[in-house]
Amino acid sequence: MKKLLLATAVAALSVSAANAAPTVYGKAFLTLDLNTGDTDTKITNYAADGSVTSTSNSSVDADDRSQLNSNSSRIGLKGSEALTANTDILYQLEYGIDVDADGDQFYSRDTYLGLENAEYGTVVAGRLTAIDDYVNYANVTQGGVLGGDNVLASFDAPRINNSFAYFTPENNGLQFMAMYAMDENNSTDTLDRDGFGLGAKYETGPMNVGASYIQARDVKAARDVKAARVSGNYAVSPVLTVGALYQNTDLNTDDNENAFTLSGEMATATPWTAYAQGDFVNNVDGADDAEAFRAVVGGKYAFNAATTGHLYGAYLSAEEEETVATTRTKAEYDGFGIGGGIEYKF
Repeated sequence: MKKLLLATAVAALSVSAANAAPTVYGKAFLTLDLNTGDTDTKITNYAADGSVTSTSNSSVDADDRSQLNSNSSRIGLKGSEALTANTDILYQLEYGIDVDADGDQFYSRDTYLGLENAEYGTVVAGRLTAIDDYVNYANVTQGGVLGGDNVLASFDAPRINNSFAYFTPENNGLQFMAMYAMDENNSTDTLDRDGFGLGAKYETGPMNVGASYIQARDVKAARDVKAARVSGNYAVSPVLTVGALYQNTDLNTDDNENAFTLSGEMATATPWTAYAQGDFVNNVDGADDAEAFRAVVGGKYAFNAATTGHLYGAYLSAEEEETVATTRTKAEYDGFGIGGGIEYKF
């Protein structure tokens, strides 16, 4: 009888240990990139009657040395364990790693503790990516692409300290979400005050759409931010998917920023998948007469389920004009970039 009880206890401990064991995951993503461009600046001075008194022009060339870049490389632990028949405890500890250098290592990415209930949904707390990241069906850029591997909106899925997020159970592809960021009035605050966000998405496979609204504060620029986003994609055919995104961002300036993204991905009969993306931003960062345009083309080569090769090229054009008193400054940037690398996930 004692042997039976001992065997039962050992079996129970083994099951418990198996449930609690975390999953180790991560990726190493290295690219070799060459970006080049120049900024032309024209300064015009005016007299009181509006006539031009003087003009000057200058040009600055960008550093065009090639660079080895680590792109969102990371390592993490995650897992779950049943608390009741319908409720699990969730956890994730994820840290960024700079694969090609010895600088800032093991910096916090999404780290949280939470509860998942089959009937009522999931709530997590910790350092979380803003929920607008779940409403982005247009971005296909990856790697060290010129302008960044995201859309060009000024407010785009920041990680937020001291935050909570709630996700309803998915019902026939429909899911709602919300988040709240605390103002703790200390050095760990990301937003410098309370912030919140609401979102919804409807995913059917061939068609996916969503919308989000976030009200927060840009600490670096010391201003309030209100960002409303809609996005979606559609599988035109089994091999071609197109996506779009629009975001209106109120940056507490005279003009709201308007960001548009259009993209497409096409699978081929080979391991290659080709993609293209165009981004256009009007009133960049809330500045009147500031515009930016980027075009990206690239391809991904699936060596196997864990390893992907990347090649891409991009053109970026930006223009900004500012008038202060009797001086008008106009700056124009034109740049090109090419790159490629290897991404390995585990």
